[in-house]
Amino acid sequence: MSAVLAQQAAVTRNSPFQAIQAPVVAEDTISFSIPVPDFEARDLRGRTWRSADLHGKLTIVQIWGTYCLPCRQEHPALQDFFGKERSLKNVQVLTFSLDDDPNRVQAYMKEKGYTFPVIVDRNLEPKLFPSVGTLPKSWVIGPNGYRADPFNSWTFGRVLMEVEKMAKAN
Repeated sequence: MSAVLAQQAAVTRNSPFQAIQAPVVAEDTISFSIPVPDFEARDLRGRTWRSADLHGKLTIVQIWGTYCLPCRQEHPALQDFFGKERSLKNVQVLTFSLDDDPNRVQAYMKEKGYTFPVIVDRNLEPKLFPSVGTLPKSWVIGPNGYRADPFNSWTFGRVLMEVEKMAKAN
């Protein structure tokens, strides 16, 4: 077994996200090649996010909606990861809801006890992440402020595990 596969297997065994991840394939990697355009938006807690806030850390971005059942199914893992990000100093989470009503999103977050940041802005999302297609959709933005392509063939658990692995390697 190659050193890379051995390391990936060790991370998989020790990750709380292993139950929702796809098998590790050595050829699958995250590469950051698409610059994130400048933006400024306020999340539901009042924090203003700017593109500069995405530099220097790995950022997991999820596009979702309260009406989306697969989104709701991923949120417990996202919340767990958000709680864990405090121990991974170089990782952060940012989500974008495609709902029309910020009050509906606020009520959903409160009902479920979720605390990850949410920006509700349907106009901003296509500027930053064009061609979302089906929900949920996840991206990772690298410390350089560039994003990877969306993860169409990876499970959300796999995305979380790969980011966790990258964070621990740096």
